[in-house]
Amino acid sequence: MPGVSCCVALLLTFGVADVAAYVPRVEAGAHADGAQRRRSRRGAKKKMAERANESRVAEGTWGGAHLRLSVGGEGAQLEFDCAHGEISGPLVLDAEGRFDLPGAYTREGPGSIRIGREPTARPARYAGRVEGGRMTLGVKLEGADQPLGEYTLTRGAAGRVVKCR
Repeated sequence: MPGVSCCVALLLTFGVADVAAYVPRVEAGAHADGAQRRRSRRGAKKKMAERANESRVAEGTWGGAHLRLSVGGEGAQLEFDCAHGEISGPLVLDAEGRFDLPGAYTREGPGSIRIGREPTARPARYAGRVEGGRMTLGVKLEGADQPLGEYTLTRGAAGRVVKCR
């Protein structure tokens, strides 16, 4: 510890009587504590690497016939011909590029919205698969027997959505 001996010499030079109060103590278990800290750091690095390997749907616009999907870091917004939807969590993919996420689906009607007749969001499942710049997406309302639709989307495409009038 060359740095400590230099500090001790300076303290003695300026007349500090209790040098021991300024000198850091090295306890017997210090090496064990250091090893524990290294193991802890390795564990944290491993967790960070696992999170980095966690694959997500690429952010941006995905579009196709009758659907536009806008993916952000914390979820996605969907625009259908006569409806809209939302996925409120990150779009995480499994090892095969698949996802199955809860969300909301709200039907829209033609014309203005009448007072007291606002559209209500219904729970839905959004399940699909991403292969490169192509996504297949199925939408199913909770409790329904049949899916609302199956869509094929392309990354970067605007999609062809015709809103109800």
